[in-house]
Amino acid sequence: MRVWMVTQWFDPEPTFKGLLFAQELRRRGHEVEVVTGFPNYPGGRVYDGYRVRAYQREVVDGITVHRVPLYPSHDSSALKRVLNYASFASAAALKMLAGRRPDVVYAYHPPGTVALPAAAARLVRGVPFVYDVQDLWPDTLAATGMLPQGRVLDAVGRVMDATYALAQHVVVLSPGFRDRLVGRGLPADKVSVIENWCDEAQIELPERAAARSALGLGDDFTVLFAGTMGPAQGLDTVLDAAALLAVDAGVRFVLVGAGIDVDRLRARADAEGLGNVEFLPRRPIHEIGEVLAAADALLVHLRDDPLFEITIPSKTQAYLHAGRPVLMGVRGDAADLVTRAGAGLVFAPEDPAALADAVRRMRALPAEEREEMGRRGARHYNDELSLRVGADRFVDVLEAAARRRHPWQRTKRAVDVVVAGSALTVLAAPMAVLATQVRKKLGSPVLFRQERPGRDGEPFTMVKFRTMTDERGPDGELLPDAERLTPFGTWLRMTSLDELPELLNVLKGDMSIVGPRPLLKRYTPFFTAGERRRLDVRPGITGLAQVAGRNLVSWDERLALDVHYVETMSPWQDLKVVARTVLGVFSRSGVVADPESHMLNLDDERRLRCEATR
Repeated sequence: MRVWMVTQWFDPEPTFKGLLFAQELRRRGHEVEVVTGFPNYPGGRVYDGYRVRAYQREVVDGITVHRVPLYPSHDSSALKRVLNYASFASAAALKMLAGRRPDVVYAYHPPGTVALPAAAARLVRGVPFVYDVQDLWPDTLAATGMLPQGRVLDAVGRVMDATYALAQHVVVLSPGFRDRLVGRGLPADKVSVIENWCDEAQIELPERAAARSALGLGDDFTVLFAGTMGPAQGLDTVLDAAALLAVDAGVRFVLVGAGIDVDRLRARADAEGLGNVEFLPRRPIHEIGEVLAAADALLVHLRDDPLFEITIPSKTQAYLHAGRPVLMGVRGDAADLVTRAGAGLVFAPEDPAALADAVRRMRALPAEEREEMGRRGARHYNDELSLRVGADRFVDVLEAAARRRHPWQRTKRAVDVVVAGSALTVLAAPMAVLATQVRKKLGSPVLFRQERPGRDGEPFTMVKFRTMTDERGPDGELLPDAERLTPFGTWLRMTSLDELPELLNVLKGDMSIVGPRPLLKRYTPFFTAGERRRLDVRPGITGLAQVAGRNLVSWDERLALDVHYVETMSPWQDLKVVARTVLGVFSRSGVVADPESHMLNLDDERRLRCEATR
């Protein structure tokens, strides 16, 4: 497959479906290109080594990365955030309309505006897209206070519903997300749950004692939170719990990361003299393993909002992979995951007393029992959540979407039936006269029948007026085509009248009026992976390759034109092909009655080419 990933955040920004996912798809043999912005998340400042420009192309591990301009901002200003989202979506949409057409687009949400470039490719170029929904809009916008309740929020909801309907398939991170979207009217078979994984390759887990020593943790029982610190995380609960645990000597909370709440939380901890709370700056992903390995327990917490009951914070996967016990302060799906894995304790969110009690209970457990919790979590991650498992599921979804029929094909079939039926009615008498002449001059049977590969390579029997005799040599074998091709047969081929019976194939559904010409079955094994795309549609009586030169075009060019037709098919394309076919028939341009006298058969040509390169 040729996959285009469109994501506003991509490496070196922290992301869960970035370079790691692209590399895995490429490792599996797929061609991957990425459309993204200039890195500035989560601080809103463009990373060193980059500057916003009109366009920048990079190649990373064989993956082409297209960076488009955006307004860098991730602060609490709703206007600036809107500018950030809208600028990327608009620039990415323009990029998605240029370049080679992909087989499928993978769109990573958040933000929801990333659907705009995917939708543009779908509506203008007919490219199906798979929408990976990590964040429900407008629900999250309301829950975080980014947008107040009202008409704007309602309008966002309507836009998102239209986007879900436009997507070929929607992937969500939890059963709760799926239930919510199905409740909005999305068909259940259009939504798949594929839980997130973590960046396994970069999370190196050192020996625990060395990690604790490096962080200066000593003998304290350390509860560690790593990740974004914003309103959604509700980390005031952690400070409140720390105050309750101040009397418990040897308990420490360590908060690692960045976000719009960091300065406020640090100032509050200082003002209240919370000596058992420590803040550490955000660590790059390749250093986070040391931090996770050092903890006695890893903390997940979100505000007590109904929306968060159906989400699974992505740090959960990294925590499980790290093999440390988890304290889960999120209701619903996330709590169910930790309980199912047997990987930790669950407590009520935004309840400082509940968090303090969970810390005390975790601390009171024997060390070996805590270690076993961590091992169970790591096993569950490997068996159910790892990159290997998730990529298998994603490839199935992407391949199914890529096989989806072009929207024109549904209407095209109806047009084919009308045109073929009308043409057979009008041409019945002339075809009867031609059939009589064929029988008189060339013998019986009047029709030449041959099995050819149709759509998806399925064989069908194509019918034409015969153009050659059945003359045989002294050995009983048929004479070469050139010797059996009579002047009458040559005339039939030059005028394309021998193709008229194929209208019956069109009526049956084996062929279309316009499409790649059905070639010999023995040619199919010699198609490249890209050229096999010509089999994605019904073969045609005429096609783009035929009007571009018929038998005078090389095999490479001819097959490339067939693939180009499949990638750009539209009613206007078909009308142009038909018009050029009519002109070509009357001018007889590019027609060779005996193609084998002009060029090698495809199998012979490619076999010779292969032998020449050995």
